[in-house]
Amino acid sequence: MKLLVLMILLVGSISAAAQTAELKPMVMGLPFQVKRVKAILQYQDFVNTTLVDAGYKVTVHTSKGRLTSQMLVGGELDAVTYDDKTWTEGRDKTVSVSFPIIRTRARIFYLADNQKFNEAKLKKFKGGFSTNNIALNKEAERRKLKYINTVSPLQSVVDLLAGKIDYFVAIQEVGLSVIESHPEAKGKVVMGKLVFLEVPLYMTFAKRFDPDMPKIEAAFKKALTGDLSKYPLIMENLNKEP
Repeated sequence: MKLLVLMILLVGSISAAAQTAELKPMVMGLPFQVKRVKAILQYQDFVNTTLVDAGYKVTVHTSKGRLTSQMLVGGELDAVTYDDKTWTEGRDKTVSVSFPIIRTRARIFYLADNQKFNEAKLKKFKGGFSTNNIALNKEAERRKLKYINTVSPLQSVVDLLAGKIDYFVAIQEVGLSVIESHPEAKGKVVMGKLVFLEVPLYMTFAKRFDPDMPKIEAAFKKALTGDLSKYPLIMENLNKEP
């Protein structure tokens, strides 16, 4: 009996090892380190797990503030998780899923004790926008706002606390997670009531992944319509009807 159990365990471990060995490598770009931003960690975990089901093992590469879209087009990356479909240069060298993975809302964050700040009159103040949030930057330009670029939402919080900016704009879940992760920001930085911009986000891959897109899309449809309870911070915004 013991021998039978050992054989079953051995076969199971060999099977698992074989499945891991069969996974194709995929290098995915993120614009900044996300060790303390729980919402992004949950989203990346969702993406990684889903792509395993599609036959890929993801390795995350941090772009350190560089535009991940340019790195993808330039061949440095295999995929990007945050594509708001606003960039056009080199788009013909990529392929995207046909539906958004997550529908997000960008909101305004500012210091609670700043009595002069008015989120309805942003032109009077100086803001901070992460470089890789292209849609948000374009909206800021369209509104003719005064702002600086930051390498990450965490840097935006640091700049806000240091008085370099009056507010910053970030995806709601990301902004809240960053505040939660920063000891000095808790209780000091608050989220406004107005939605700055609604941003659907897609997964985009290098063109060579085009033959595998049906398999990749099928994996995401299965994941998005399945049990999402493991991702409480982003569950509400994941696209449950892909």
